[in-house]
Amino acid sequence: MVDLPIPTLTAMDLAVSIGISPRQTLSSWGDFAATLESEGVSQLWLIDSQLAMKDVYAGLLLAAQKTTRTLLGTGVTNVLTRHPTVTACAIAAVAEVAGGRVALGLGAGDSAVYGIGLRPSRVAEVEAAVRFFRAVLNGDDADWGGRTYRLPFAPGLVPIWVAASQRRMCTLAGRLADGVIMMGPASEGFVRSQVGWVEDGLRAAGRSRSAVEIRLVVTTSAHEDRATALDDVRSWASTEARLIAGFAELPAELEAHRAELDRARAEYDYAQHLSTRAQHRLTVSDELTEALAVVGTAGECAARIGGLMASGVDGCIFPLPGGGRVERLRVLRDDVLPAVRA
Repeated sequence: MVDLPIPTLTAMDLAVSIGISPRQTLSSWGDFAATLESEGVSQLWLIDSQLAMKDVYAGLLLAAQKTTRTLLGTGVTNVLTRHPTVTACAIAAVAEVAGGRVALGLGAGDSAVYGIGLRPSRVAEVEAAVRFFRAVLNGDDADWGGRTYRLPFAPGLVPIWVAASQRRMCTLAGRLADGVIMMGPASEGFVRSQVGWVEDGLRAAGRSRSAVEIRLVVTTSAHEDRATALDDVRSWASTEARLIAGFAELPAELEAHRAELDRARAEYDYAQHLSTRAQHRLTVSDELTEALAVVGTAGECAARIGGLMASGVDGCIFPLPGGGRVERLRVLRDDVLPAVRA
């Protein structure tokens, strides 16, 4: 496992999650990745959702060619839509081009999996996948599905991050992962519970807290007009609501929204995953949107992000929805994060 530096609140950097829109050319995407780096992005997590966005590995390779400092990762992939040997070979290629600035973000599967009629992986399968990728990317033999595989070339150590929201996946991440992409509502109490579950896994494996970096996905819209800020993140909130509807342990503060969560799950269109114009965005109310995302003035957003950081995470990953992405990034960088640091 890779020892990773843990950022402090005062040194909070700018990590983003993004997908390549079907309307964006791949040639322009490479240049856009360079722009993100020039604007201060330190980590770029590219979404893997084959029916809604352009290919994650093509995007990462182009970004690797156009950037020099940014960490590039899958945000996140799974072991169902691609055989793990295919994923291992693809991320190894990205690592070669990027000079090692690569992380493999891995999860149970969401829009990519549901979109083709499959169910997400069980926790045990994700654990097997982490062990498989750890070995095969380091040039060792690795077992999958009763067979042993070895890559024809290997990039060496690639940090493996696990996307987690519920207890068992958080605990798995604490036991095995180099990083955690924490998903869930923007709730200090629930995030504190999630961090505790990760720490349970760390203790079970005899690992120190510094062995894993925990980043919370925090969709944020800072605007003086609250209605504008809410509408800006409503589509993302509907995605989060669909996920939370399936939680084994629903955060107490969301119990009152059970009907909305179920509706978001029932009406979700995976072909419009994360689209700011998706019809399913209308399934969530203002109140639920505020519970799931961070909205308000720059100062209000900074206060909420500061509270979430104080719940025990090491940093945030900020999704950049479509439309005006550079402008969104600058608001975060120039108006919100300085207030968080202060």
